[in-house]
Amino acid sequence: MIPEFHYRVRWRSHRAHPGHHRSNQVGGGDEFAGHAPLVAYPDPRNIDVHATLHDPFGQLMVRLFRQRSSLPVYVIADLSASMGFGSPRRKLDTVADFTAAAAYSAYRTGDPFGFFGGDEALRWDLHLPLRWYKGVSPEFRRKLATSEPLGASAAALRQIAPLLGRQRSLVFLVSDFHFSPDDTAALLDALIHHDVVPIVVWRDEEYTQLPTWGWINLQDPETGECRRMFMRPGVRDDFQRRFAKRREELGTLCQCYGRKPFFIAKELDADRLSEYFLTGS
Repeated sequence: MIPEFHYRVRWRSHRAHPGHHRSNQVGGGDEFAGHAPLVAYPDPRNIDVHATLHDPFGQLMVRLFRQRSSLPVYVIADLSASMGFGSPRRKLDTVADFTAAAAYSAYRTGDPFGFFGGDEALRWDLHLPLRWYKGVSPEFRRKLATSEPLGASAAALRQIAPLLGRQRSLVFLVSDFHFSPDDTAALLDALIHHDVVPIVVWRDEEYTQLPTWGWINLQDPETGECRRMFMRPGVRDDFQRRFAKRREELGTLCQCYGRKPFFIAKELDADRLSEYFLTGS
């Protein structure tokens, strides 16, 4: 069963298509937006007698209401080599599951959905244009989960911003964010026009399930560099401190751009993500 989460934004949608979210479009909603002459908005049902009697030009005045509109929802996924980490479930399995949940949640909310992914180059074979879907197909989900991440970086993600269109969108940026703070800031800068929700995919075996004693082999999946290290309690504690520090720094940086990151360790907790939107944290 595909999990569903509920999201909301603090800004008004500019789309004319009716939907679930607050909008700046005048239409058949129930949020009062002011008065205007009947000749400008010819809907006699909304004539306001009190406003008409007080109009200095003697015009018939009508009440205006804002409609509720849809908004574009995108998932932008990091498909670089580090996203292949994990066994038996890789980070890409989590990316595929989250994308399916986001697409289904957008469908249930009445919003169009789109998907972009990339590493050093955009992955057009995994692109979904912005449309109304009934969730992603099982074939797309399987193709995304079983794709082979080989790129040495996620630099191509910065190229996606101009492809999202001019209207403000809700963007789920899914990555392990294992790149420098400068690269993270540059990516968030590129997406500054949109409402970006950083979804951080980490695995416990990266830093919490390390042995206390013994030799371990470490490999950077993006550079291919290997290192053999003798693990001991002090080194293990240092690993965990570094990840804790990285988590704190990432939270501070992302919050400067509007939202705190949402961390996924294994499986998506849809209720916790809904709470994230309701509480703003």
